[in-house]
Order: sequence, then C-alpha cells, then structure tokens
Amino acid sequence: MKSIKGLILILIMSAMAFSSIEANPTPKVIKDNIFTAIRSIDYISINVLLSDGTDIDTVDKHGNTPLMVAAQIGNPRILNIILSHNPDVNKYNKEGFTALMVASKSGQLHVVQKLVARGADTTHKSNDGNTALTLASKFGHNEIVTYLSKQRTLRPFTK
Repeated sequence: MKSIKGLILILIMSAMAFSSIEANPTPKVIKDNIFTAIRSIDYISINVLLSDGTDIDTVDKHGNTPLMVAAQIGNPRILNIILSHNPDVNKYNKEGFTALMVASKSGQLHVVQKLVARGADTTHKSNDGNTALTLASKFGHNEIVTYLSKQRTLRPFTK
C-alpha cells in the first residue's frame, strides 16, 4: 500500500513540475508561480523562484504578498524561506491587511510571534478599522489575543 501511495505521489509531483513552470516564463508567470508554489507547499519551487530573482514583495491581484499567503497557510518551513529573503512585513493588501493580520485572522500563533519579532506593526488598521488583535478576537483565537495584548503592554506608548 505504501509503495502505491509513493508512486502516486511521484506521478503527481512530476506532473506538477512539468506543468507549473515554463522553460522561459514571463514575469507574470513567475509571479503567479510563487503563489502557486506556496499554496502547493512546494519548497523546491519556492527556493528556485526566489533564488532566480522573483521579487519577495510581489503582489497578486488582491495585493497579497508571498508573506501574506505563507502567513495564512502557516507552514513553518515556508515561512522561514520567505522571511529569509527579508520581505516587507508591514506591506498591506487591497483590504489593508498585513501578514500579521492574515495570521491573526487564520489562527497562526507561531506566525504571529515570528512576525512581531521581525517588527510587524501590531497597531496597523485595515480598511474596515480592524487590527491584528481585533481580528484574532473576532475569530476566537484566544492565544493570539493574549499574546498581542501582552505585546501592547510591553511596548511604550508613542505618538
């Protein structure tokens, strides 16, 4: 049974490899592929695309960056790959969401912690007035609410 699953996995990965990246891709195809690679948990393609010069802060049609997509998925290895290329952690999409807000909304505590450690703005408000803290609260992610609340008390008030 394991050998059949392995064979199926190899066939699927081979099909993805041959169909997802063209020999001479255009910039749009490369941009689309970084998002496809992240959503497919394709470590090799992510590394290849980034080492070949794909802009780490490129955006999709919704204004999402690779970091935002990785923040939603929550895969620690992908997050580390993306963060190793020094993305703008405070860039926001068309809704005004940052990667921290995406992670807070989707309940990814480990991502929230890494982004805060990298300087993510915990006070940024989305277009509809939400912060990472209010999103975590609205979606019932109590550990994130507790963590972000502690971050507020640890940082001195500045204007």
